[in-house]
Amino acid sequence: MKLYGFINGLAGLMDEHIVEIDEESFKPFRNLGGYDYLGRSHDYLRTLNEQKQAAKVCKERGYGGLVMIGATHTLSDACSLSEFFLANQIETRVVGIPATVNGNIRHSFISTSIGFDTASKVYSQLIGNMLSDSASAIKYWYFIRLMGRDPSHLVLECAMQTHPNLVIISEECSNRGETLIDIVNRICDIIAERANQGKNYGCVLIPEGLLNYVAAYKNLIEEIN
Repeated sequence: MKLYGFINGLAGLMDEHIVEIDEESFKPFRNLGGYDYLGRSHDYLRTLNEQKQAAKVCKERGYGGLVMIGATHTLSDACSLSEFFLANQIETRVVGIPATVNGNIRHSFISTSIGFDTASKVYSQLIGNMLSDSASAIKYWYFIRLMGRDPSHLVLECAMQTHPNLVIISEECSNRGETLIDIVNRICDIIAERANQGKNYGCVLIPEGLLNYVAAYKNLIEEIN
C-alpha cells in the first residue's frame, strides 16, 4: 500500500501538489512531526468547488482514503466532505483525526487528541527548569506565555504539573469581569507579597488567548476582524 501526502495541507490537495511518503523520504523528519515534512495551510474545505476539486483528485488517483488531521475546523470539514463523497458515490473514505494543543475536543468516542499531551509535557519540563533557576538565583521573575487560545486547558495542565506562583485562567478572568488593570494588579500583589517574605523571585503562567477574554480588548478584536 502506498501513502501520499499533500504539500501544505489542503492547499496541496487543491493544487495537486502531492508527494509519496516512503521510508527514505520520511527518515530525516522522523520524530519531528508532520509539519516539518509536509507543511500546512489554514485553508478551509467547505465550498462546493473545493469539495468538487477534492473529489476529482481522489477519484482520478484512485485514493482509498483521505486522512484529515486537525482541530474543530478540520473535523467539521471532514464530516462535510464525507457527506459530499457519499452523495456523489466517491469511493474514497474520509478519516478525521483530532489534533490540537488546546485540548478543546471532547467526545465519548475520543479518548484524547494528538498534541495536547506532548505540548503539556514539553512545556512543563521547560517551566520546571525555569522554576529551578528562579529558586536558585533568587532574583528573577519569569512571565511565561503559553499556547492555547480557547480554552485555557494547556496552561492549567502545566500549572498542575509545575505549581507556579500564579496562573492566569482566561475563563476565570472573564467570569469575574476583570480588566487588564485588574489582572496586572493581581500579579503585582503576588510579587509584593512574596517580596515582603524576602522572596524576590517567582513564576507566572499566562495563556496566549487572555486578551480575547478581557471585555475591552475582546470588543476591539471583534471590530478589527
